[in-house]
Amino acid sequence: MKYGSTACAMEYAQRGAIDEWIQTFLRNDGDNTALADGLLLENRYYIGPIMTDISEFGIEEGAPSYLTEANDIAWFFHVVDKMKEAYGKWDIPPLIVNYDNGIYEISDGRHRNEALRQMKVKHAPVIFWTSSEEEHRYIMGHILSENE
Repeated sequence: MKYGSTACAMEYAQRGAIDEWIQTFLRNDGDNTALADGLLLENRYYIGPIMTDISEFGIEEGAPSYLTEANDIAWFFHVVDKMKEAYGKWDIPPLIVNYDNGIYEISDGRHRNEALRQMKVKHAPVIFWTSSEEEHRYIMGHILSENE
């Protein structure tokens, strides 16, 4: 992985280019071009990566509910198991989380989130994004105050 690490994301963030890292990661290692394209549709506001208590997101446990086929669910957990095996030897990419109207949604990183949850890891690197300045200010105040 060339871009898929928190260390790489931090390098971009320190240059004020986290939006560039997100696009580069999603179009390469992250293999999520649909999200990359969607993020370009309007102005977005980003913060992170920042170590965050991921248990507060209220994200459903297990496979996402939109996976309904047994093969898709089995593949989801196969990937989760591979991530758990690699944990500790792998600088995982930050979760990419949208905050909108009081709700957190993982835009990229559902497998990583589930692997971390199963291992009872509560804190992980996260990049938050919003589509409004108001919600960006809320995230800045809320998340940063928790990490002081």
